[in-house]
Amino acid sequence: MIMMIRRIIYLFLLATLIVGCSKRTENLIVGEWKIEHVRAAHYPVDGMWVFYDEGRLDITKDINAIPTGTVSGEWRAFNRSIITPYIQIDGLGPKGMNGKWRIEKLTSRMLIITRVEFNDGERAGAFLRREFIRK
Repeated sequence: MIMMIRRIIYLFLLATLIVGCSKRTENLIVGEWKIEHVRAAHYPVDGMWVFYDEGRLDITKDINAIPTGTVSGEWRAFNRSIITPYIQIDGLGPKGMNGKWRIEKLTSRMLIITRVEFNDGERAGAFLRREFIRK
């Protein structure tokens, strides 16, 4: 009986930790992020991603989205493991930035994300990296 209670408590704590980490990730990501360190010729210097707390994402002047305008989609944070947070981006159109992005670094001033797979689970050709500083 005591072992069963311990297991229930451990499962509850684990579930709370997983949900809490993704919520903390969401809270840190929300805001305006200026794209930095893209090693591509003719990359717009004023590229920006804006994450809204209701799950909307606006990407402005990103060469892999729309280089001269803004495209809107959706995002959400999730954890594949207790340690590694991810965000999933969807709804950005056929040339979009859709996929599962691993969060490499997240602080109040810096965000580094890497797309590791498309939303359909395909990994081939999915690699894309973005580095940001908070605006």
